[in-house]
Amino acid sequence: LYAELGKKDQRQIMQKTDIVITRLRYQLNNAWFVKMPKLKIIASPTTGLNHINNKEAKERGIKIISLRGHTSFLKDIPSTAEETIGLMLALMRNIPWAFEDVKRGRWNRDAWKGYQVKDKTLGILGFGRLGKIVAVYARTFGMTIIGCDPYIDAKTMKRYGMRKVDMGTLFKTADIVSVHTILNDDTHNLIKEEHLRIMKPSAYLINTARGELIEKSALIKALEKKWIAGAALDVMWDEDASGVHLKKDPLFAYVKTHTNLLLVPHIGGATYEAMHKTEEFIADRVSQEMGRPNV
Repeated sequence: LYAELGKKDQRQIMQKTDIVITRLRYQLNNAWFVKMPKLKIIASPTTGLNHINNKEAKERGIKIISLRGHTSFLKDIPSTAEETIGLMLALMRNIPWAFEDVKRGRWNRDAWKGYQVKDKTLGILGFGRLGKIVAVYARTFGMTIIGCDPYIDAKTMKRYGMRKVDMGTLFKTADIVSVHTILNDDTHNLIKEEHLRIMKPSAYLINTARGELIEKSALIKALEKKWIAGAALDVMWDEDASGVHLKKDPLFAYVKTHTNLLLVPHIGGATYEAMHKTEEFIADRVSQEMGRPNV
């Protein structure tokens, strides 16, 4: 509703606002907080929270309600894991570029030969809820699966039919690396040039987590120099709902003239089912926090 209001109405409402419910459209930082002196709660039906200045919110006594940590609820929401598999197939079978070729009036099947996923090795970086779901899906394709997560033991991974390896081995061995790590101070720029350099030239990188997990300059270099076969990104760096971040991002310029990069606008969790369930869940949490029954 905020985006549909005029600036005068926005200012008036912000002065009175106790609760903000938002997804990823806005970056809630100090510039917002000073305009909302009565703000008590920020509720976001997301697991990632890099669109909210958590430190500033805490200092102002603002409570943040999100999906983070609600594993039992989230286990029935596989949307991002499904998208991961879709991006993997799109990359390995050249589906987006074959489609664009047909739109130009061409029917050249030999130009877009790809690879089957059966018997390929999938490396899962970050073995939380989504990493586990992706592993289950990948097994049905007959893939070999390896994983890296310092907080998950080898026994747990073995239950999912996979082998635990270190990060270097994962990047060196995998035909597809899929990123499912949470973004924090420790994981910012987690994936560096040293990791991309050791990937197979035939390997692909998929990121449906957060853009800032990958060192951008290293990824551009890996694509340009063909250290890797390609990448699919559902997330970007410094995302903005207006798309302004694309104009200054060299990857956006790159994708216009190359067929080894696929960009989509953070649609992993953007399904009707996922959004309906998560919004209901967050509304219920807000009602509980405010001490009122859910309406």
